[in-house]
Amino acid sequence: MPQFQRDTDYDTMLSEFFRQGWSKTFLSCIYIVYPDTKERIQAMISGKEQAFVSAVQERSHQLYRIAMGYLHSAQDAEDAVSDAIESAWKNRKRIRSNDAIPGYLIRCTINSAKTALRRKQYTEPLEPYQESLVAYDPGDPVSDYFSELREKDQLLLILKYQENLREAEIASVLHIPRGTVSSRLSRLLDRLREELKKEESGNV
Repeated sequence: MPQFQRDTDYDTMLSEFFRQGWSKTFLSCIYIVYPDTKERIQAMISGKEQAFVSAVQERSHQLYRIAMGYLHSAQDAEDAVSDAIESAWKNRKRIRSNDAIPGYLIRCTINSAKTALRRKQYTEPLEPYQESLVAYDPGDPVSDYFSELREKDQLLLILKYQENLREAEIASVLHIPRGTVSSRLSRLLDRLREELKKEESGNV
């Protein structure tokens, strides 16, 4: 357990709490060492902070799946999500409302995973990294179509059909107008239909 001074910055304490993977044991240890801090910490974890905690608890698996799509490594994905949560917590004042917290967490996770991937590719250039955000299945028409898409289009489909986000949520995550999300999804689905028709006609 990290050693805190009696006059420790409570933001730092909570940031460490988040880095520890939301460990109840860790928080209990803080209460034992600093019994006078319990009410203060509980008071801090209210309003937006409580909404933040709830969003992380509810979305943790979703954040992990998104990170895995980029990194294809459980440990790297966990580290990326941990870094994303810590970054989001430190910048929580920038989040305009509680409803925007999930989208902000997803955006932080995407950025964290991309940073980790660039670092990994730089330090291990001989490793054959997969460019697609989902596992590639050669011969499957949908997989073939997906692997040929640009990363931003892959991400759009993942957020919509794997993570089941609403178009407004996707727009918030990607910082684009909702109408752009709708039109891009429509074009991507039209292209997929065309590819499947070609595949079907080729097999006749």
